[in-house]
Amino acid sequence: MTSTHPVPPLPQPQPPAAAAQALADAAGAAARAWARPLSPDRHQRAVSQLYSALRDLGIAARGLAAWQVPGTPEGPAAREFARHVTSGARWYLGACICLDGVLAFEGLGPLPDPDEPGAALCRTARNVILAWRQPSGSSEYRDATVRAFIAATGLVTAGALGLAAYAPRRTFIGLQSVVASLAEAVATLSAAIGEPAADPAPDDSTSRPLPGSRRPDAGRPRDRGPGAGRPDDQLPRHRLRRHQQAGESRPARC
Repeated sequence: MTSTHPVPPLPQPQPPAAAAQALADAAGAAARAWARPLSPDRHQRAVSQLYSALRDLGIAARGLAAWQVPGTPEGPAAREFARHVTSGARWYLGACICLDGVLAFEGLGPLPDPDEPGAALCRTARNVILAWRQPSGSSEYRDATVRAFIAATGLVTAGALGLAAYAPRRTFIGLQSVVASLAEAVATLSAAIGEPAADPAPDDSTSRPLPGSRRPDAGRPRDRGPGAGRPDDQLPRHRLRRHQQAGESRPARC
């Protein structure tokens, strides 16, 4: 007679703020790794990992926008919070779209080492989707979670800047567009909790253009829409929808 073994239960999602802090830790480790020169294959793989993390964090932020404060009826403040965080999610997905052309041209790169920082960032970003699927708690706890997410966004930005410092021109332009989109995400997330936006990656030398390169935003207005230089309300919805569900997104090597 064959014995059956019970299937172990799935691990419980992390609390929202803990997931945001874990994200910041993973993003910081990836940023430090990506600040060093990488071989072409590893650089290509890191860009693919950044793409995957941006996509998943855009999806996760849509869940964060639905935060429920127990015992408090939904009012103007809750709707304003949801509006700003949803806008931040769109900027994250717009940042992901900025790398579409890069991955189409360069490919996904070789299979990663599961212990490398970029792979860990991908896993952490996926965990954040689960942690923020039905978030609830006090408004103070909600705002602390958003602050940790803003800090993590700054570290993701630092990682993109590190990769841009050693990138070929096509990839460099895409990464600079990612940095611009993440700056807008920080601004909208900061507005969600009523705080001024800070520079997402201050005093980082890699934010300067590479010799012989031109910033993709040179000569253009600061206020651009995600991905294609359009206002947020003009971003093609059919492109965003491809990134709003993990199962419909480009596979990434994470």
